[in-house]
Amino acid sequence: MSSFKIKEVYLVDDDAIVRMVASKILRNIDFDRTISIFENGQKAMDEICKKVSNNEFEDTGEQILLLLDINMPVMDAWEFLDEFTKLDPKIKKLFLISIITSSIDSNDRIKAFSYPEVLDYITKPLSGKHITDFLKKHKLYED
Repeated sequence: MSSFKIKEVYLVDDDAIVRMVASKILRNIDFDRTISIFENGQKAMDEICKKVSNNEFEDTGEQILLLLDINMPVMDAWEFLDEFTKLDPKIKKLFLISIITSSIDSNDRIKAFSYPEVLDYITKPLSGKHITDFLKKHKLYED
């Protein structure tokens, strides 16, 4: 029986295939909680701000995993992270952020980790092993 230490996943990627594959991977490892899908950083930030203003976030001890693509229209990862850093620390601590990207540019990796909110950096294409290794590495999953 799989055990997850996250209550939800926010998947932020403009590529519909990546969103579908990531969702299937999570379901295949028996993640049975909410997967919220956003096609760009602005939609994800709007949802976070809406939940903040409606006081919908509560600290249950479980966090939200936010998988964030770098290159997206409207609001890319860097713009999203710039906005995210302005949030109340009580809200920020509810999220674990990992970049998911096809970029092989080492400057992107360096820039990603310049944000203290970024926990990890996963390169695409995503696989079940990528996701389970990431979750196990950060003690968010036990099989």
